[in-house]
Amino acid sequence: MQGIVYTETVVHMAPAALVNLAPYQLVMVELPGGRRVTGRSEGDRVSIGAPVEVAAERDGVLFFRRTA
Repeated sequence: MQGIVYTETVVHMAPAALVNLAPYQLVMVELPGGRRVTGRSEGDRVSIGAPVEVAAERDGVLFFRRTA
């Protein structure tokens, strides 16, 4: 699954269950056809407009990474 980063933010103050993972980046990705999904970035930070693809799904969360 591929798409374009629609928006992003970095979480510094995480909820208790994720405090050990902070800081981490959340992304909203626009897929072909206009549907948007929320997930996390994996690897380098991505910016708005960057092309991304699904790198993994863990515990129902999509992880995206930048494509070439």
